[in-house]
Amino acid sequence: MDVQFGTRKSTLGIAADLLALDPTASLSAIAEAAGIGRTTLHKRYPKRQDLLLAVARDSIEQIELAMEETGVTADGPVTDETLRKFVEASVGLSSRIAFLFRQPTLDPVKEIEVAIERLELAVDEFIARAQRDGLLRADLPAWWVSATLNSVAYAAWESVVRGKLAPLDAPKIALETARTGLGVR
Repeated sequence: MDVQFGTRKSTLGIAADLLALDPTASLSAIAEAAGIGRTTLHKRYPKRQDLLLAVARDSIEQIELAMEETGVTADGPVTDETLRKFVEASVGLSSRIAFLFRQPTLDPVKEIEVAIERLELAVDEFIARAQRDGLLRADLPAWWVSATLNSVAYAAWESVVRGKLAPLDAPKIALETARTGLGVR
């Protein structure tokens, strides 16, 4: 199952995809989806929790990189292009975002909790700037707009995985849905 948009995924990316769709997916299923042997996966990650922590750390790293590349963490005004890039990145990283929020065994891991809080704060600040700049509705709390955008991006990603939506159409439809439902009236 290679659902990344346009490029080959790493084992950790494939694990994030599978675990976002099924948080109880077995290590055997993850190994099979990644095209590696179960023994190879077990050598790299002796326990399930080792794999979950590796996926979490890699996901945080990928999300932070995307936030830098799309301008989410930059100061200054938010443009239509910046918002488009943000939604496109959100769709592409939806399995990783969903994984971080759906794995209860990660809850007690302080480093992961702190990193997620840092990511949420940066996105909420970006959303607040987009609201201030008239690109998104300002009458809704930034955290609500952020959560809604995550949901729309995930729905687009999952629709691609399920074969209902073409990968190139997913970011466009997610952005259009967000702007129609969350944009300035």
